[in-house]
Amino acid sequence: MKRNRIAILGGGPIGLEAAVIALERGYDAHVYERDVVGGNVRRWGHVRLFSSFALNHSERGARLLAQEGVALPPADAYLTGAEYVERYLKPLSRTGAVAGAILEHRRVVSMGRDGIGKADLLGGPRERHPFRLLVEDDSGREELATADIVLDCSGTYGNHNWMGSGNVPALGERALEKEITYELEDLSGCRGRRVLLVGDGYSAATTLDALRSQSGTTVDWVARKREPLPVIPNDPLPERERLSVLVGALAAGADPGIRFHPECGVESVRRGGAAFEVTLRADRSVERVVVDRILAYVGYHPDSSLYRELQVHQCYASSAPMNLAAALLGESSADCLTQTSKGADVLKNPEPNFFILGAKSYGRGSTFLIRTGLQQVEEVFGLLSIEAAQERAS
Repeated sequence: MKRNRIAILGGGPIGLEAAVIALERGYDAHVYERDVVGGNVRRWGHVRLFSSFALNHSERGARLLAQEGVALPPADAYLTGAEYVERYLKPLSRTGAVAGAILEHRRVVSMGRDGIGKADLLGGPRERHPFRLLVEDDSGREELATADIVLDCSGTYGNHNWMGSGNVPALGERALEKEITYELEDLSGCRGRRVLLVGDGYSAATTLDALRSQSGTTVDWVARKREPLPVIPNDPLPERERLSVLVGALAAGADPGIRFHPECGVESVRRGGAAFEVTLRADRSVERVVVDRILAYVGYHPDSSLYRELQVHQCYASSAPMNLAAALLGESSADCLTQTSKGADVLKNPEPNFFILGAKSYGRGSTFLIRTGLQQVEEVFGLLSIEAAQERAS
């Protein structure tokens, strides 16, 4: 049985690269992107990548663009998200080999198998029933699509965690969700404002770096940890090292305009006129602060509702595919550069021919690199080629 229809969810770095190799190998592939190409990357477009361009593109993509006369950035260039989209992702999506396969403003709402349910054919030949996808455009118009293989490369950005302790919404947080900033954005409007920043990762570090240079801005910085970011010895990524050193200094009180609240959580938030009244809790102590803006950079999680009708085994802690999550559990280094893809076998699910790739494959983990996603794409298509050859021989 020939299985050559591939549905790719997400037109970001990993989805586009998957489309390139799928079409090159003769698959009938379509990319479903809910926004425009690189939509998630565009949303943090002002932020500069830690990793150089050499780590964020494939040789296949570079070769395809060279054939069309597109000049690539230098290998050692550190691009912003916007530059990465404009200089690589968008040109790649417009190449003759890919352009016709990309469907922008198409959101996959749900997936299942035609004719069978989630609990049917346990361990049986579910692949004989094609995937059935419900797709919606910006106007709300629905359509159905079918596929033999699905690659979910939709990422996690935009599916924010809550800023309350334990990722449980703080009192009042849900009602004020639309007024709280959970995604990275240009913070020029924070000049002279009182800001609450919640988070202890690199997003928070990047934000602190931007806010400290704005005159008149004061920051109450809330972190779950006492030491937010470790400095990696001989860090090969200079921007990451700079931010780690900066955050350590700010946590130690280097800037009087930034007040650090370690091992602290947000208990409640409410509107008090034009400002927010926020209650913070650290151990048994409680403090109330009044701020003009709340920036909650507390991480993102995968949207598993897309495949709730498929047989997907997820890690109970990270929400990543179980086999990959188990492999990642053995990692001992805090440096994401030391990580490599774990092979196609750990990307397999109980659901045949369904793969979660890219940042979403790491679930709630924050150590994913685009380079790893590019390796995943190569490995999955290698696996598909092997399985197709075995099927032909049988």
